[in-house]
Amino acid sequence: MKVKIRADSVEIEGYVNAVGRDSRLITDENGYRFKEQMEPGVFGRALSAAADKGSEIALMLDHSRTIGGTDSNLKLEEDSIGLHARAEVTDPDTIQAAREKRLSGWSFGFRELDYKEGYGDDFRRRTVTELDLVEVSIIDDQMTPAYAGTSIHARAESGEKKLFTRAFDDNIEYLEESETAPQAEEEKETPPEAHEEQDKTPDTPKEQTETRAENKDYPRYINRIRVLRLGR
Repeated sequence: MKVKIRADSVEIEGYVNAVGRDSRLITDENGYRFKEQMEPGVFGRALSAAADKGSEIALMLDHSRTIGGTDSNLKLEEDSIGLHARAEVTDPDTIQAAREKRLSGWSFGFRELDYKEGYGDDFRRRTVTELDLVEVSIIDDQMTPAYAGTSIHARAESGEKKLFTRAFDDNIEYLEESETAPQAEEEKETPPEAHEEQDKTPDTPKEQTETRAENKDYPRYINRIRVLRLGR
């Protein structure tokens, strides 16, 4: 995750989750332990489905408070690595957490629509093949990232599927605004060709004067030598 801190906002960019990669062991509410994978393409399909329905995917802080969404300050896409996010956040709490270097990574909330199961060496693997992507969250030190993730929100009213959340381990790179600003004009490195031009610069007036003086005295010096020779 890259975090660029500005005066009144923070830009956060990184991967919310990687596809085709095992989580750590997850224990569900029934004590069932498994490792989970997101099938490649599952996020892309979820994003397309949300767009077709006109549904906004929320941007939240710690899964608890909405600070934006795909209709405003959040861009989501799936590439060969996984679900990538970029957000421009003006929420004061998020900015403060960034300034204090308390951000931990990304997490996401989803409803599982379909999956398949298999077995690893000593564990059961669950691969999510279809999901409803409800929200992505920026998380701080109040939540432990572990995609691996852990928590389950029991929103199963009216037959609705439960909302699962998963957090993703990430390294955080903080950049202050001054570090990302373009280099000042006077501090820019001089191009190599400029050095060559400097080498060709004519002599200064003083040096030119000295050179002319030396050239002017040279004939007098030669004539003196001739007189001395004739005197012998």
